[in-house]
Amino acid sequence: MKNLLERRFRIQERGSSISTELIGGATTFATMAYILAYMTSAMSAAPGINLTGVLLCTCLLTAVSTIAMGLIANVPIVLAPVLVIPNLVAAMIAEGTDYGVAFGTVAISGIVFLLISVFKLRELFAESLPKNIKIGIGGAVGLLIARIGLNSCGLVTPEVSGFADFSQPSVQLSVIGLVLALFLSYVEFDYHGRRVKIKGALLISIVLTTIIGIFMGVVTLPESIFTSGAISSIGDMAFKVDILGALRLEYLPFIIMLLINDFFGTLGTGFAMANKANLLDEDGNFPAFGKVFLVDASSTIAGSLFGITTISCFAESAAGVESGSRTGLSNLSTAFFFLLCMLFAPLFLIIPGAATGSALVVVGISMLETLRGIDFEPVEFLPVAVMLLVTAYMFDYVGGIALGMFTYLVISVLRAILRKNASYLPKWPAWVLGVLMVLYFVF
Repeated sequence: MKNLLERRFRIQERGSSISTELIGGATTFATMAYILAYMTSAMSAAPGINLTGVLLCTCLLTAVSTIAMGLIANVPIVLAPVLVIPNLVAAMIAEGTDYGVAFGTVAISGIVFLLISVFKLRELFAESLPKNIKIGIGGAVGLLIARIGLNSCGLVTPEVSGFADFSQPSVQLSVIGLVLALFLSYVEFDYHGRRVKIKGALLISIVLTTIIGIFMGVVTLPESIFTSGAISSIGDMAFKVDILGALRLEYLPFIIMLLINDFFGTLGTGFAMANKANLLDEDGNFPAFGKVFLVDASSTIAGSLFGITTISCFAESAAGVESGSRTGLSNLSTAFFFLLCMLFAPLFLIIPGAATGSALVVVGISMLETLRGIDFEPVEFLPVAVMLLVTAYMFDYVGGIALGMFTYLVISVLRAILRKNASYLPKWPAWVLGVLMVLYFVF
């Protein structure tokens, strides 16, 4: 079995081990298990929807998509429903749009992405990004993850206008969780003359913080560890998509929004995870991006068939990468826990934000290390600076990438004019990206 896994995933070649991959996958799951509670909460706004079906389908599609990414692309990038989109789709249904039509718009966006991926246009767009932005995306995602972590663990107010009330037990637990995550992640020991770090540090900190939370009264144990509702609830969600009904002009702006959001989200998360896992080539390109795009697009289509909104690469993959994940084997570990959730969801849903949020703050800090490869020459760094600032202050790394790329295009045109040298002008895929960026802010 060990040799089979080694041949399939090239684990040693990437400087990892089977145990490291499995721990990394479990860590990723622990930091993103909140998606189950989020999906049921967001979709509850849709009248008559079966929330048990939402939970089970989220588990199933997240697991299947993550397995596909691991087996096909062999990268430690997991997939799950994108945040915010479920709220928008649920609002459409609540306002009178047919359930099948609403998910038909999701399916159409996935089909268009799949066609773009098959014809390898997405790789052309990805390669058109300047190297500095490709590297800087990792830092932008780091800021986003740290901000998500701070909000999730409750150390700051929702508007990030100040610290939370430290007299509250939940906030105190967050402080404990952050101290544990930092200590376990960065402490080193001497072992037979070698400096070693704690394997699975983030996973250990999440488990310890959850246990401490039980004794502090912050974490409440469930009455039952079994998921309520039958697997048959999936039938209430599946195969109701109406693609033909969604082919109307009134839905075009929403479909374009889904397309652009998924494109930049996959682009950003893919580059960030590949950079952190040392999977970029010398030109800053990600050789496996073609396969990543194919799986991403196919997952969105599959998700729409089961009543799940846009599925894309999840930034919380960084938790596994920080724990040492380097191959698709870690995805199988993550998927295993999501499949377990179909039976034991209450057991995993007790993990508090204080535990996962603290771990994400540490992951975000670690992601900022990728900025060491940036060219800080003022003109070259300006697009990256814009991207980082927009991500940090607008809580929108997709918008950050868009404005960063737009800044790069403006600078390129000015340099070409001032130096009377057309070689400074980017190739055509970069200009197509420019149009998409404008559309992103329009829609």
